[in-house]
Amino acid sequence: MYLQMTQDGRVSGSDAQTLCSVLELKSVKPGHVVIQGRSTSLFLCMDSGGQLRGQRQYEEADCTFRELLLADGYTRLLSSHYGFPVSLVSKHSPHRNSLPFTRFLPIMNTLTRVSVSDQPPNNQKYFNMDSDDLLGMGLNSMSSPQFSMDK
Repeated sequence: MYLQMTQDGRVSGSDAQTLCSVLELKSVKPGHVVIQGRSTSLFLCMDSGGQLRGQRQYEEADCTFRELLLADGYTRLLSSHYGFPVSLVSKHSPHRNSLPFTRFLPIMNTLTRVSVSDQPPNNQKYFNMDSDDLLGMGLNSMSSPQFSMDK
């Protein structure tokens, strides 16, 4: 599922990538990120009860997340202030007994409506079987703030 923020600030999951699911992660300090919607310009934020929302103004306590890189390449995001995980299933959801979606995999934007200048120069539409980057993920152009932490 893709995490998306609509113009009215609602946060949900989508089965397909949409303009509302194109998000930008910005490092604010080692291991901590701010997430902003590219089409909405809203910041992903969390309240004291763990509810997600998009809002126009950045507030450090509500809108900063600790990024935990997992061994399988996925990322888990926790509220830096409240400690709750970013999840696509809320406590108040009718599906609250289902498995929460709390692991995320940063991927490249594949939508065509976004400007070509936003795409890395090595983005390809087809698999290049001779490439070291078979899936066209541009591994050299993407990095996680977690990797920059001093050990």
